[in-house]
Amino acid sequence: MEQESYFKKIEYYLTPSAGLKSYLNYSLHERIFKKKQTIEITDEYFSTLAYISTGTLRLYAVKEGTERTILFWQKDQFLPPLFMLGKYIKKEIYIEFLEDAIIIGYPEIHTANMNKLFRDYREFINKLYQEQISELIFHAESLAHLNAKVRFENLMKSKPELFNICELKIIADYLGIHPKVLSLLRSKSVKR
Repeated sequence: MEQESYFKKIEYYLTPSAGLKSYLNYSLHERIFKKKQTIEITDEYFSTLAYISTGTLRLYAVKEGTERTILFWQKDQFLPPLFMLGKYIKKEIYIEFLEDAIIIGYPEIHTANMNKLFRDYREFINKLYQEQISELIFHAESLAHLNAKVRFENLMKSKPELFNICELKIIADYLGIHPKVLSLLRSKSVKR
């Protein structure tokens, strides 16, 4: 299991206490997901802190048959607990695995203990939520203020591998542009 990467990534946010590190070492396990597998975020597995050891994931919402891509997550990122998200935005929320993935997490029964015993765990979760909120704000501002070409170029810089593993219509939806416009922008980019 990739516990070394897991702890190295935690240290990007804060230095975990010896107690938290030991507790996590004891409770962590891997779960493997296949490409195109889809799971509702109400799944117990996403009620805890999960780490993407390998793979790329897409968070999307469905309401009245219409699907909207919200976020993409890639290898070496944490997913904060998401299981209540659908309740707040009143849509069905899913995670799709765009490629085979290994997720490292712990059973939900450990969450209450970690919250109670380790202040640094609560601080870490708080930082992850803030990071996710800032990413959503950044994306919302880009949709509101940047033209399609700039939004496309920004995504190409930040997540170029998406274009090899994700359908263009999904990327176009995320960028708020028509798939034909995305195709045109992509072909112009390739010619340069």
